Amino acid sequence: MNAREQGSGVNPDPEHEARARAAVAYAYERIPFYQKKRPHPGDLTAPLADVLARVPLLFKPQIRTTLPKEWVPAGRDVKAELASGDIELVETSGSTAERTRILWDKGWWLSQEERGMRTHAGVDRAMGDSARYREAILTTPVCGLGSCHTGDMTFEERLDEHRLFLNSRADPTFWKPEDMTRMLDELGRHKTVGLESDPTYLATLARHATATGRKLDVDGFVTLTYAMTSAAHLRAIRHAVTAPVLQLYGASEVGVLFMEGDDGLLHHCPLTTHVELLPLKVATPGAKDVALVVVTTMDRKVQPLVRFVVGDLAQVDRHAPSRFTTVSPLISMEGRLQDAILRPDGAIVTAAAFDRAIATETGVALYQANQASAEEVVVDVVATEGAPGSLAGNVVAALAPLLTGLRVTARTVTGIAAESSGKFRIVRRQVALDLGALIDGGAGVTV
Repeated sequence: MNAREQGSGVNPDPEHEARARAAVAYAYERIPFYQKKRPHPGDLTAPLADVLARVPLLFKPQIRTTLPKEWVPAGRDVKAELASGDIELVETSGSTAERTRILWDKGWWLSQEERGMRTHAGVDRAMGDSARYREAILTTPVCGLGSCHTGDMTFEERLDEHRLFLNSRADPTFWKPEDMTRMLDELGRHKTVGLESDPTYLATLARHATATGRKLDVDGFVTLTYAMTSAAHLRAIRHAVTAPVLQLYGASEVGVLFMEGDDGLLHHCPLTTHVELLPLKVATPGAKDVALVVVTTMDRKVQPLVRFVVGDLAQVDRHAPSRFTTVSPLISMEGRLQDAILRPDGAIVTAAAFDRAIATETGVALYQANQASAEEVVVDVVATEGAPGSLAGNVVAALAPLLTGLRVTARTVTGIAAESSGKFRIVRRQVALDLGALIDGGAGVTV
């Protein structure tokens, strides 16, 4: 089945769970890491849920110390294949923790990303014949171990086949008006059909477009990815964008996981992964049916990951039908587990629940909440032009019912700093959280 045929289907793949079991079997048969460091799960012909239940969770620190040789099938020359490009070594952005290096099969990322995006019928139509599709990317400069779109580079130097990398600055806080005008001009020059963007970066560009009486010249679609989208981001983006704005959820380690559908739910993408959505054992005020995302890759020859904890939370619709696999669709991404606020009663407040609580405060342009202690949350707010003087107090009042037991203060600031990765976090927690209190299999792991 090709990508377009997958995009037009609505029936779950009957072979999905068989493919996932085969991927687990491959990992234990061919990959030294699993042979040396993981207990064998036993009968791999058992139902998938039973097989996975016998496999321990996999965390990022366990990957960092074992690259690269333990993740490549025996008999392959890792050094030679890295040099030839048959194996790609990439580095994750490290938005909330240390960066992690990952191995990809040659060409793997782009093929699975297109397959996932095409599950949305409108995106599939806009992409049409890949030979005519043109895409722009707006995020922190792309810094893999082979290319880095930073510095003062020309339009041509930032082109990679049909893709244009708009940004070459590490932090949009320091964009000059001429930088943003240049990006707006280049969208038209490139004849952009699809724009893939970090929501903070795009919101910044969208505000400049609105202030100068312009729209973003994108006629197909916009996908928001790389970080969590806030209501304030969406307000700014939709003022300047006429194309559909969609959520795309993935991670460098595992690929594209979920793509928004025409029903507003995020649907699991076929062939690349199996996803377990592990329910949390604690209360999640402001969100229901919250689960931790755990991923098993299905189409990787080098560094296949089995029960990998990505670190993200999602709000699950366990009653809606699955379109492409047996994995339930999502109502929303709820942000990183490391960005969830811990209440004194043991409940956690997801970043998305926090955002929903203040979503109607239209005077908020950007914000960042910090929980530096178990007792207090401080919210820094960047106000829009013309925002009421009572904005900080309004934010506190909106959050008070959600953050019961915590002392909440808010203050207006002129800007929010990016993380060292270039990404922005709307909630930051510095209080340790025992994962064992949240899910089975997390004992002894703090986040």
